[in-house]
Amino acid sequence: MEKLIFLSLDGLKIEAEKFGNSDHAVILAHGKAFNMQSWEDFAIYLQKSGFTAIPFNFRGYGNSESKDTKYELDIAGIIKTLLKDYKHVSLIGASMGGAAALRSLEISEPIDGLVLLSPAGLPDDFAKLKGKVKKSLVAFSKGDFVFEVAEKVAESLPFDTEKVVFDGNLHAQNLFRDPKIKAELESKIVKFLKSAAEKK
Repeated sequence: MEKLIFLSLDGLKIEAEKFGNSDHAVILAHGKAFNMQSWEDFAIYLQKSGFTAIPFNFRGYGNSESKDTKYELDIAGIIKTLLKDYKHVSLIGASMGGAAALRSLEISEPIDGLVLLSPAGLPDDFAKLKGKVKKSLVAFSKGDFVFEVAEKVAESLPFDTEKVVFDGNLHAQNLFRDPKIKAELESKIVKFLKSAAEKK
């Protein structure tokens, strides 16, 4: 694991970690009650599966600089940097990180794949996302408190979208706490990311 610093679009220093060294970088955007360390096990799994995993701390979390809650500027800044160095860039956002991921795509360059775990908010305009991602995967649980928002996101994204709904009420990164869901979700995400990179 390597420590990194990215610049957000508005110039804040955003701390991140890098797991792996492939030509497909996967940004991991955490939820409100989490931080980049919460992705560690999954980042290692992605690394073993042939990806470069990049968890980071949003502004105001960990050692990332703080200013406001325009989290989408953090993701957009990371995307901008990674697109210079990697053949493929994908984005995974959980809860608040999922909402920020959607808003970031309105202002960033196109990327390969988008995975949303229990997205807790909508973009400003779904139409602005057209052409920004090759395909997406939206996963959440039946008893999730963001169920209705996640459903709307899955139905409204303007590109090829796969929806996965699990039993129970686990939210966002907590989906990985259920061993059965964890195994299915991890393998689905890896399969999805590989297909997103291949999609023309």
